[in-house]
Amino acid sequence: MAFKSMNHDDEKIFYNRLWKLMEERNLSTARELAQALYAEEIVPVDSASEDEISIIGSMTRRIQEHLNLEGTDKLQGRYVKAYCDFFGCSADYLFGLSSIKSENPDVIRFCEATGLSEKSVRRLIEDLPEDIKRDLVGFWSNVLESNLFYEVPLEFHQMCYELGQYRIAQDQVKAINLAAKKMDNSDTFVDTWRAMMESNYLKEAQPHEGSYHMHLNELLVNVTACLENWVDEYVPTHKKELQQYFDDDLNKRLQKSYDEFLKTTQSE
Repeated sequence: MAFKSMNHDDEKIFYNRLWKLMEERNLSTARELAQALYAEEIVPVDSASEDEISIIGSMTRRIQEHLNLEGTDKLQGRYVKAYCDFFGCSADYLFGLSSIKSENPDVIRFCEATGLSEKSVRRLIEDLPEDIKRDLVGFWSNVLESNLFYEVPLEFHQMCYELGQYRIAQDQVKAINLAAKKMDNSDTFVDTWRAMMESNYLKEAQPHEGSYHMHLNELLVNVTACLENWVDEYVPTHKKELQQYFDDDLNKRLQKSYDEFLKTTQSE
C-alpha cells in the first residue's frame, strides 16, 4: 500500500505520479482529492441519484485504489480524463509515456527539441506584459548568442569538481582524527601517524581550493565583461524609454513632495 510519507521519486510507478500531482496541489489524502474534484464539478462517477457525501465517498474509495496502482491497466477512462482536467496534465504523463506533464503541444515540442525542463520552457513562453517580455527575451538571447552559453556551465562544472575534491580531502582529515581518537592517544606513533596523514591530505586540499576560486573569478570576469558590453549597447537604443522612466519617477517624487507640503500647511 502506498502512503504519502513514502518516497515517490520513481515516476515509472503510477501511484508515484499521482502522489506528485496531488502534492503540487497541496492534497495529502484521497478524500481531499475527491473533495477538490467535486468542488470543481469534475465528478467521474454516476452522480444522478446520489447526494454529495455518497459521491465523495465513492470517489475517495476509487482514488485510494489508484494510489496503490503500480500500473495503469486498471485505471478507468473517466478518471484519466478527470485527473488530466484537474491537474492540467497530459494522459501520456499519467500513463508514464512521457515525463512532460503539460498538455500544451508547444511546450511538449520545445521540451523534446531542446531537452530543456518543462518549467524552464513555461518560463520562456509565459504570458507577460509586452515590454517586460521584450527585455527578458532580449537578455536571454544575448546570453545564448554569447560565449557565456558555453563558459558559464563549463566553469561551473570545474568549480563543482574542485570543490568536491577539496571536501573529500577535508573529510579524510576528519576520518584520520576520528581514527586517532579511537586509538591510544598517548602513543607517540599514533600521534605522529595522525599528524603526517593530516598534513598530506591538507596539501592535497589546498590546490583544489585555489582552483575553485580561480574558476569562480574567471566566471565573474566573463559575466561582468558581457554585462558591461550589453549595457553599452542597450542604453543608446533605449534612450527614450530610459528618459521617460526618469521623467515619470521625477514627477512622482514632485507630486509626493507637493502632497506632503499641503498636509503641513493645512495642519498649521
